[in-house]
Amino acid sequence: MATALQTERLVLRPFSSQDFDHFVTEMLTDPRVVAFYYSFRDEVDPDRIRQQAQDDFWDQFEDSRANHKLEIWAACESAGDGRFVGWSGLLFTSLSERYGAPELQYMISGNMHGKGYATELAREVLLHAHDVLGLNHVIATVDIPNVGSIRVLEKLGFQLDGQIEAYGSDQMYLYRLQATDVEVH
Repeated sequence: MATALQTERLVLRPFSSQDFDHFVTEMLTDPRVVAFYYSFRDEVDPDRIRQQAQDDFWDQFEDSRANHKLEIWAACESAGDGRFVGWSGLLFTSLSERYGAPELQYMISGNMHGKGYATELAREVLLHAHDVLGLNHVIATVDIPNVGSIRVLEKLGFQLDGQIEAYGSDQMYLYRLQATDVEVH
């Protein structure tokens, strides 16, 4: 199992079942977080939210770990009470098969939006992927109206590949990052 990673403001550790519980109860019920996650946006039943999260996230996390040696990281603030900030990781998805690269995904708690945590977290995940795993090509998808996530990807050096249909939406952009484009150092 992977060890913890550290940034200036965050501690990243392998995402656990306890992190999953926090993610489901706090993040997937927050309209700021699920605004671009269609299967969660209007759902209020906690059992349905948990089952959908199991299918959409946890099972994908576990498959990416077990079958592709990719890690998903829970992020907590390194100062103060170590508050949960969100998660990020590289996952092997159906898009990974199609485009030949793992997919960077991340999600930040609603009360942490706008503080630069997504960029800091994703940057560390990409550094780990490049330096430790030797990955040189990564993809990411983002909803076209999600300006915040678009800015994160562009700050990290991702290049827009074009509009695609993914995750139940035809309003998605595909971004790519090559090792030569990495702006993570």
